[in-house]
Amino acid sequence: MSNLSDVFLEAGQGECFWLMGDFYAIKSAPAQTGGTCSIVEIESFPGNGPPPHIHHQEDECLYVIEGAFSIILGSRVLDIADGDFVRIPKGTLHTYQNVGAVPGKLLAVFSPGGFEQILAEAGKAGTRECPDSEESADTLQRLLALAEKYHMEVYP
Repeated sequence: MSNLSDVFLEAGQGECFWLMGDFYAIKSAPAQTGGTCSIVEIESFPGNGPPPHIHHQEDECLYVIEGAFSIILGSRVLDIADGDFVRIPKGTLHTYQNVGAVPGKLLAVFSPGGFEQILAEAGKAGTRECPDSEESADTLQRLLALAEKYHMEVYP
């Protein structure tokens, strides 16, 4: 059987990063799923979300654990909240924004896995208790520079 940490994580556990003001915890990486997927918990703060982008290699699914979000999915705008689910096929322009007054939580599934590694390269390792209040202004530039490596287009 696998190590317990390969099959069970308590709240707040996992490889964690701050990126563009939000907190990301990798719950399952491709090494644990045979490459089929990666799962990331996202704590998004009011007004935050990634720039519009397209994944050319992986599908992405978002499940709202709690909070209110606006999602751009191609030419559609969706308002989603607790318990809602969105599947984003590869090649689809998308983004989300926390439109609530409090932090919201999403569970993101990428298939196949591997895209979560952009968090390690563009973000800053940390814990939920230690927000990255000094995130550098060049974060978007790092994302743009990494876009090709991760088979994506970013629209700032």
